Amino acid sequence: MTPMSTEVSELRRRYVDALSTVEQASERTVIALDEIRRGWNVARELIATGRPLVELEQVLDPSPLRARLGEALATLERTRHDSQRLLFQLLHAEGQTLAEIGRTYGISRQLVSRLVNEPEPNSAG
Repeated sequence: MTPMSTEVSELRRRYVDALSTVEQASERTVIALDEIRRGWNVARELIATGRPLVELEQVLDPSPLRARLGEALATLERTRHDSQRLLFQLLHAEGQTLAEIGRTYGISRQLVSRLVNEPEPNSAG
């Protein structure tokens, strides 16, 4: 294999892994959102039946729900960013220009350049 095809193969493998990670983060986010939605329904029912909203704390613990949702959203955004960076690196390694990638994805060439040249999250860059 030539060095370029080795680089492209490695980027492809990493991008597929990143997509799996985004999918898992998406599923965790959906679960957290469903938990929050159930909490809203409980709160709505308490209010509609004239019961004090303070009873909500007896029915569910809102703090962990909020924390799980915040963590799930942060993880989803981080994994989405990492997968997008890998996608742009792969497209560029396959020969697309930064301008072409930017046009396709509706972002500036400068942003594409920043993402393509961004160091790996766990590198000591």
